[in-house]
Amino acid sequence: MRNYAGHPKAYGGDFIVARIHSPKLQAAASGDVADFLNGSYRARFHLFWPGEVQVSVRLIHSSEAVKILQRDRMKDYSKVMHIGTFINGSKTETSQCGLRLSSDRALCEYRKKEDGEYYACYRPQTLPCDSLTTMKSSWPTDPHLTKEDTQLLAWENTGKEIKNGFNPVTVVGCTGHILSEVAIISCLMGKTLYLLGDSTVRQWMEHLERKLKGLRFIKQGNPYLSLLAVDTQNNITVRWIKHSHPWISVHTAYTTGSDTIPEILDSIAVGGGQEDVIVVIGIGQHFRPYPPEVFIRRLQNVRRAILRLYARSPQAHVVIKLENNRELDSTMMIYSDWYGYMQNLAQRKVFEGMKVGLVDAWDMTVAANSFAIHPNEVIVSNELAVALSFISHYT
Repeated sequence: MRNYAGHPKAYGGDFIVARIHSPKLQAAASGDVADFLNGSYRARFHLFWPGEVQVSVRLIHSSEAVKILQRDRMKDYSKVMHIGTFINGSKTETSQCGLRLSSDRALCEYRKKEDGEYYACYRPQTLPCDSLTTMKSSWPTDPHLTKEDTQLLAWENTGKEIKNGFNPVTVVGCTGHILSEVAIISCLMGKTLYLLGDSTVRQWMEHLERKLKGLRFIKQGNPYLSLLAVDTQNNITVRWIKHSHPWISVHTAYTTGSDTIPEILDSIAVGGGQEDVIVVIGIGQHFRPYPPEVFIRRLQNVRRAILRLYARSPQAHVVIKLENNRELDSTMMIYSDWYGYMQNLAQRKVFEGMKVGLVDAWDMTVAANSFAIHPNEVIVSNELAVALSFISHYT
């Protein structure tokens, strides 16, 4: 690596992703990048298919940009704030909400002592705290950024392709596999599939509804909180349930009836023929703006809830969907993929040694050069195929 003046860098810390791909075959795979902390890096690839492969390397952030992200992430709870709406009968009031608020004003605190989960709103003028019904997100101007910081994190300086002189490599390898409708039905027949988390796992449900002719959405309650689909012929039930705050959106997000993943896991009934339960958990995107302790606390609570589920139902299956990458023109101080990469490392650590499957959505989206918070149908299909491979051996 070289600095802006073209001189070799003597230190590491750059955030780099690498991939191999074969445009003719529409095949790709991500690489493992090792940082030698002296300005040099090594990308290592597994060669999964036969034919000619090309190598691509992309600098997401320079080490200088990464330092800015590290600096603010450890302490800043206010990069995303929320406007809470309190409703009681015909009366409505709004107030600012967040994961940390100044105590110089009266607060409505929403705390669970048993797991340390917490957020708060400034107390509305007349309505009670328990009348909080919805929240919308807001994005204050970051006062910590200098002009130079802003330039380093600008989208035009993010995710730049690094020119290289690598010639295509010819590989002799194995062949792939497409997951058919018959294979999906065989794997899910007689089972209930819970998709818990954000909209990237809701995509799985939408994909299944398009893929399986007999699977139909059932109107039930608030579709912004949960979705239900049923295939009566094959006895397949699929549920998507949104995780609770923090939830970042310009649209209205309901707090009433919204539970954390541990609460949802604890509510899953087992026994009486309900042992065939599959749970997929996908969270992270809505935690990116906050200090890592917020996400790690939630992961630790999820881990404990999974163990409680296994104690009730040893035959249950749990799959963790890691975060995928997202658009390179996202606001980097809030949504940088460096945050997502760090959170994926945290997920691997927290769930290490557990009986859970990991779907490496980061690997898939980097390999596909996707950079979209909601990946395309091919990627979603591959994610689902990997998840089902932990449950069934399909052919």
